[in-house]
Amino acid sequence: MVLLTVVYYRFPSDRIIWWTGIGLSSFAAIVVGVRLNRPAHAESWYLLAVANLSFTIGEVVQVVQTNYLHQTAFPSLADAFYLAEFVLYALGVWGFIRWRTAHQDRGSLIDALTLTVGLALLSWMYLVVPYARNPELTWFQKAVSIAYPLGDVLVLAMLMRLLVPRGGKSPAVVLLTVGTVGLLVSDVLYGLIQLHGVWRIGTPVELGWAVLYTAWGAAALHPSMVELTRPIPTQPPDISRGRIALLAVASLIAPTMLVLEVTQGDAANAAVIGGFSAVLFLLVLSRLAGVVLNHRHAVERERVLRMAGASLAGAVTVEQVADAVRTAASALVPAEPAHVALLAVGDEGALRADGDGPIEVEPVRESRLVPVATLDAGLAARLEGAPSALICPLVLEKRPSGDPLIGALVVGGTEHRLTALWGTLDILAAQAALAVERVVLNDEINRRNSELYFRTLVQSASDVILILRADDTIRYTSSSADRVLGYPSLDGQALTDLVPPEDSRAVNQALLRMRTREQAEQREHWRLLRADRTVIEAEVRWNDLRDDPTVGGLVLTLRDVTDQRQMERELTHRAFHDSLTGLANRVLFQDRVGHALSRSGRRGTVTGVLFIDLDDFKVVNDTQGHAVGDELLVAVSLRISTALRTSDTAARLGGDEFAVLVEDALSPADVGATASAVLAVFEEPFKLSSGAVRVAASVGVATTEDSDDGAELLTHADLALYSAKAAGKRQWCHYRPALQAGLVERHELNESLDEAIAEAAFALYYQPIVDLTSGGLVGFEALVRWPHERRGMVLPEEFISLAEESGQIVPLGAWVLERAVAEAARWQRQTREERAAGGRGPLRVSVNVSGRQFRDAGFVDTVRRALDQSGIEPSTLVLELTETVLMRRDERVRTDMHMLGDLGVQIAIDDFGTGYSSLSYLREFPISILKIDKSFIDGLGHSQQQYALVEGIARIADTLGVQVIAEGIENTVQRDLLAAMGCPLGQGYLFARPLTTDQAGLLVQEDARPAGLHIGGRG
Repeated sequence: MVLLTVVYYRFPSDRIIWWTGIGLSSFAAIVVGVRLNRPAHAESWYLLAVANLSFTIGEVVQVVQTNYLHQTAFPSLADAFYLAEFVLYALGVWGFIRWRTAHQDRGSLIDALTLTVGLALLSWMYLVVPYARNPELTWFQKAVSIAYPLGDVLVLAMLMRLLVPRGGKSPAVVLLTVGTVGLLVSDVLYGLIQLHGVWRIGTPVELGWAVLYTAWGAAALHPSMVELTRPIPTQPPDISRGRIALLAVASLIAPTMLVLEVTQGDAANAAVIGGFSAVLFLLVLSRLAGVVLNHRHAVERERVLRMAGASLAGAVTVEQVADAVRTAASALVPAEPAHVALLAVGDEGALRADGDGPIEVEPVRESRLVPVATLDAGLAARLEGAPSALICPLVLEKRPSGDPLIGALVVGGTEHRLTALWGTLDILAAQAALAVERVVLNDEINRRNSELYFRTLVQSASDVILILRADDTIRYTSSSADRVLGYPSLDGQALTDLVPPEDSRAVNQALLRMRTREQAEQREHWRLLRADRTVIEAEVRWNDLRDDPTVGGLVLTLRDVTDQRQMERELTHRAFHDSLTGLANRVLFQDRVGHALSRSGRRGTVTGVLFIDLDDFKVVNDTQGHAVGDELLVAVSLRISTALRTSDTAARLGGDEFAVLVEDALSPADVGATASAVLAVFEEPFKLSSGAVRVAASVGVATTEDSDDGAELLTHADLALYSAKAAGKRQWCHYRPALQAGLVERHELNESLDEAIAEAAFALYYQPIVDLTSGGLVGFEALVRWPHERRGMVLPEEFISLAEESGQIVPLGAWVLERAVAEAARWQRQTREERAAGGRGPLRVSVNVSGRQFRDAGFVDTVRRALDQSGIEPSTLVLELTETVLMRRDERVRTDMHMLGDLGVQIAIDDFGTGYSSLSYLREFPISILKIDKSFIDGLGHSQQQYALVEGIARIADTLGVQVIAEGIENTVQRDLLAAMGCPLGQGYLFARPLTTDQAGLLVQEDARPAGLHIGGRG
């Protein structure tokens, strides 16, 4: 925007280009800022964006009318957009005011009104009045002219209301203020120039509007923009000297203007100035009344805090402290129906409130106002339906020892009330923290002064306390040694007798360091032998009290941590490994990828990542249950592990997704070889408890040849996996930069596809297939279309591939098949007698079947069900397959095709000649029809070679007893040549474009009449 502004002042004649760019850039910046920073209430920012857009549209309309249409009428359409900007801006800033300070700062509102009224008087006198008295303007022109300064006054009022409350002056607020000031300055100067001079483009006045665009865009992009929709604490009710001076100046504007009017002998505006003076006087009185009321509230809060301080000073238990705090909070908000106050104090690592069980409170160092819905469920239930909660930490910054955070004061209530009492509750929390610390210290002193307490503690403790002599023999053992180690007495026994022989040297060295004070850490981890010779793990703490006459030895405290250490090891393993397969999980895999990249950079080797996804794993889960699915995942993990080197890492990322890290490869080809090896393990079926299960996989491969960043490498592998899925699965694909293109658009279309299939939001069109000799109607090819609400009519090539990737092609294809055969059956019933009388067979219908749909295990049953439900003659149903289905020569595909042939259904090869065409298909599979692709038909009449090729296909097909249909016939020359070479049937735009169901029905009825129908035929 700054660059465009500079360019504008360099080339002001192209105003429409530069100003449109600046305005649209500001609009985009605000929208992007909202998306990046995600404020709690984004609607206010969107209103500012629309305000800028309205201003920009007004600029464009103004330039077009003036420079291109040479229209100078005032007002015009541009003025509507200009004035709409003021309303939109006011609504946007009002939203900020509503969320930050609404209903809590009446004094700030009055201060803002005072400043606004004072400045509005200046606008009235020097902008509004001159327009109102201009005899050259009509009443409507005066109204529009006056609307501009009034709009500026509205903007000024909103800005003042936003700025007057103290606190929360974030960079975003400053930028909004700068932009608004730029708008007001330019508007005022422009108005004065219009009244007293001639306006021309490229003047410095326009700079303020550029500042408006730039500052608002920068404000939305700055992270502090989220603070504009967060409440700020109510400030103390006192008024600073600066604010008093500012309000005094604003209040004196009206009297000053009146004196100037009288001095100049012009009292025409005295009534208006008097009215403004009266308003300012009332605002000042209202402000004074508010100050008095705030003072009363402050005195009342001070009284409550004094009483709370007295109660806290006399409290001797934490419960009494909590009662005093609760009483004080109730006195501060007596009229709040949903008011609850909880004092939570730290106890053994948890926070306990009012003697109940532990509650989850997020440890914070500063007070926070949060919705109750975002808190822990247990804490939310204790707040008894309060909508908001203020969490005030109990912090002692100068605490001699321990965590300065000793608890929290949680007060529930409405956001308005809690914001108003924020500062008071912070003071109450500070007093409560001192009281709690005093109570805790007093209890600690009492416990330490009790000798009986310590004796009982030592005798009943689960820890073993040992005192060693100078020769490391045991002089004293606490009674817990019998429970922990199984020894009734250890007096005189060497400590090294209690550790395994292989650990005795390390223990002796540790004891030596303890005695020489070289052991800095007062904690050791040893293994100990129980009396039954079983090994336990112990945490050892030591304290050298040889100089203490009451002890005179080295004191060791032993704690049995066997179960704890075992649990820690188990938890650590679970944190980094998949619980089902035992493979590394996503966290461990990402960590190892990072380390592998570092090593490969040093060694100059290639690191590769494989993303593996099982094809149609959901079918196994749905048909055989999740238990079998889990068993299959375990078997797959074992198979994958066997295909890897010991230096490679296999991981399960979740669901049926696996990953492999290939380290120290010499080239990307080595990584590809690993991918091929992984795919090879899926060739054999998996033998599970329920029987053999066959499953395939797709693999995405990425290497450090493409990127040396860990996150980017994983993203590349994921994209490569996506490409492998799209290419037909059961294969691996290496990452290519082109995979990134179109990913977002495909994702959006894919999301819409799921809903469209569920709601059957598709339409079928029918293209006639005609006899090239007679021109009679033979049948239709059913074509699916997607009427999209935003994209319009979406063609199959845009969504069929997505449906195949997601598996949605199966239900979509079934729907197309059922609709097409049902419609064909209806046409056959209507024309059976007429076509039989004319010696013609029943109409047939061709339905395209994708490879993914045909390979579905239930496809044959779907066809059989469609035939049964519609009653159509099976021989009139033609299923069109592409050559890619036949290329696999899959035994199940061959079996399904023969089953369909047994039903009487005809099979056609669609787009024949465009793929890896092979006439062996006609021998191996029950093919009835060949459809010659349009690309061959286009060259007829222009290329003798093309003619010979098409003629050869037609003759070979005729010899083999296979019917031929030519696609894409667009002129009579093509039709006649095809008929002459013996091609019997054809379709294309020469005969008809795809027809709706109703249009196709009319064509069927016309063809059934005695005279017959000839669509572009020789007859």
